[in-house]
Amino acid sequence: MSAYNLRLILPDREIPICFAAKGMEWIAEQLKEIVQRTNVKLFVITDERVALHYGEELRDTLRNSGFEVAFSAFPPGEGGKRINRVSAILDEMVESRLTRDGIVIGFGGGVVTDIAGFAASVYRRGINWIAVPTSLMGMVDAAIGGKTGVDHPLGKNLIGAFHQPLAVLAPLNALHTLDRREWLSGSAEVVKSAVLSGGELWQSVLQNGPDLFLWEREKAYETIAQAAEVKIGIVAQDEYEAGLRRVLNFGHTLGHALESATDFSTFSHGEAVFLGMRAAVRLSRSQALLAHDAAGEIEKLLAQVSFPRANVSPDVLLDALGHDKKNVASGLNWILLNDIGKPLIRTDISPDLAKDAARWLCEIVGEGREHAYDARRLRIVVINGPNLNLLGTREPNVYGTASYDELVRLISQSADELGVDVLIRQSNSEGDIVSLIQQARHWADGVVINPGGYTHTSVAIRDAISAVNLPAVEVHISDITKREEFRAVSLIRPVCMDSVIGEGLKGYRKAMELICASAKKQDK
Repeated sequence: MSAYNLRLILPDREIPICFAAKGMEWIAEQLKEIVQRTNVKLFVITDERVALHYGEELRDTLRNSGFEVAFSAFPPGEGGKRINRVSAILDEMVESRLTRDGIVIGFGGGVVTDIAGFAASVYRRGINWIAVPTSLMGMVDAAIGGKTGVDHPLGKNLIGAFHQPLAVLAPLNALHTLDRREWLSGSAEVVKSAVLSGGELWQSVLQNGPDLFLWEREKAYETIAQAAEVKIGIVAQDEYEAGLRRVLNFGHTLGHALESATDFSTFSHGEAVFLGMRAAVRLSRSQALLAHDAAGEIEKLLAQVSFPRANVSPDVLLDALGHDKKNVASGLNWILLNDIGKPLIRTDISPDLAKDAARWLCEIVGEGREHAYDARRLRIVVINGPNLNLLGTREPNVYGTASYDELVRLISQSADELGVDVLIRQSNSEGDIVSLIQQARHWADGVVINPGGYTHTSVAIRDAISAVNLPAVEVHISDITKREEFRAVSLIRPVCMDSVIGEGLKGYRKAMELICASAKKQDK
C-alpha cells in the first residue's frame, strides 16, 4: 500500500503533507490525530463533482468519528473561481455559525483548495484549514505552500492571500475517478518539478513520458510524492515568494496569460502550463542561456502533449501578460533555464522578445490538435430513493428477499458487462436526491432512478431531472400500476425517456441498457 509522509518545515511551524492509497476512513483518522479533539465543527468546501463521488461517504465517516460537519458544494471548473463564489461560501459559513475554532476542509482539486484556503484566510480574520486534494494538480502543487485565492476577469489568481493549512492529506485512491484530461493537466506540474530539479525525477519523466495516466500506478504514486518534495523544499526556503519560490512559476508566465486570453474556458491549467513551458524553453535557448541539446530534450518531451486548437491574438496575450500577478516594479518575472535542474529568474526580457514569444505561442495553439485520447466509457448514475436500503427485509412478498448489497453487486456486474462506469447512490432524503441529480450533470451521461415513495409526491425530484437535461430512466422493482391506487401515479415518468416497471432487480440492467442505446443513437 503506497504511503508517503512528508513535512514542510517553516520557521514557526511544521506542516504534515501525507499521501496514501486510501480513502475516507484514512482522512477521518488523520483529522483526529491533527485536531486532537472531535468537539469541533468542520466546514467542508468541495465541488459538485467531487461531492457526487465522495461527499456522502466523507460526511458520514466524519460524523461517525464524532465531528460536527457542514458541507458547501459549488459547480466545478476554473470559471467559477471568482470572488463572488467566496462571498457565497462566507455567507454559508456565517449561517452555519462556524466559530473561530472551527476548521475549513478544502476537499477537491486545485480550484477547491484555492477557494477554501482563501475563505478560511478572511473568515473571522483567519481560521484554520486543512487541504484534502483529490486531483493530481492539487496533490503536487495547488494544495501545498499556502497560496490561496481567486481569479479576476483581468488575470489569474490576482486576488488572494498566503494562508498555510494545518496539514495536507492526499488520498491517492481519489485519482481513480479522474479522466484522462485531468491526469494530463496535473502531469504538467510533475513535469515542471522534474525540469526544475533534474536528477532522478527528470529521468523518470523522460523515460515514462509526460502523461502520468499511462504510467504504472505504483511508479506514478512514487513520482507524485517526489514532485511534491520539490515544491516543499523550495517553499521551505521562501514561504512568501520573495525570491527562490518564483521559480515554481516556470511555464506559468505565458501559461496564465493564455488561460486569461481564452477566458479560462479553452485550456485546462495544465495544458496552458505545458505550452508556457515550451515558450520558456524556446526563449531560454534564444537568449543563449540553455544549450541546444538540453532544449531539444525538453521540447521533444513537451511536444508529445496534445492540446485544443484556439485562435488567440498576440496583442490579447500580451495584454493578459500585463495583468500577471508575477509583475514587479522592475518588470515581469520570467522563469527561464540555464540547464535542466537550473532555473533562473529574469526581469530584463525586452518587449520585443516578449512579443516574439507571444506570437510564437499563438501560432502553436492555432495549430492545436484534438486530444488523442481513447473514447471514455459511458457514465451512469444510479439513484435509489427512500427505504430501498431495507431490501430483503421490507415486504419481501413485494420486493423479494435479495438485500440492497445484492442489488449493488448486480448493478456493478451489469455495468462491467455493458462496459460502462457506474456510481450507485441511495438516500432517504428528498433534498439529498435532488442534490445527487444536480451533481450528476457534471459527470454522468445518464441517470437511472428509483425514487421509491417520492415517485408519487416529489415535484422537486421531477424538476431536478428536467433541469439537468440528462437522459433518465425510471425503474421500479414492483409493478406500481397493480398496487394501491396512489402508487399508479408517477410525477417522475413524464420527465424520463423511459421506465422499467415490475421486472425485479433485473430492471436496473434493462434501464442501463436503455441509456446505452440512447447514447449510441446520439453518436450516429
